[in-house]
Amino acid sequence: MAAEETKHDLWLKRINTWIAILGGSVASVAGTYNFLPSFFPPAPGHIAAVVREQGGTPVPRAHVELLSPDNVLLAASETDRNGRFIKKDLEAGSYIVKVSRAAFEPQTAKVSIASKKTTDLDLVLRSRPRAQIANSPQPNSPQPRAIAQPEGSAIRSALEETGAAWIKNLSNAGR
Repeated sequence: MAAEETKHDLWLKRINTWIAILGGSVASVAGTYNFLPSFFPPAPGHIAAVVREQGGTPVPRAHVELLSPDNVLLAASETDRNGRFIKKDLEAGSYIVKVSRAAFEPQTAKVSIASKKTTDLDLVLRSRPRAQIANSPQPNSPQPRAIAQPEGSAIRSALEETGAAWIKNLSNAGR
């Protein structure tokens, strides 16, 4: 029986040697050509931001933009009623977060996202002076403006020829 055990041990050693050779070869090829990151991409990270006024009150419905370092818009959203903004599944790297809301100065922050981590961000918006609020246009709201047409313009003469001049006279009739 002692001879059978040694033959058995010999075969186990051979098998283990081949397994080690193959495993080592695969590991060295994967390490050399860096195959593993393509099979296992890095885990995403997250941003959790809270937007507040200077007094600490949350700012609901603030406009939040997530930009790449090259100022390319990646996402846009609004804060919830508690001033929170959450963006999940972001690749690790640097980003720019821009926050704006009527009656407040816009705020910009550079953020670095790590793999498998949530980056907490606390943004404080400063109130604009009242005179500046009245004179500044609101974002995303079109401002009406009159387009002046010179006397001899083709558009003006076409409107007058088609009878559109009577509309202009309606405003004068009520005076």
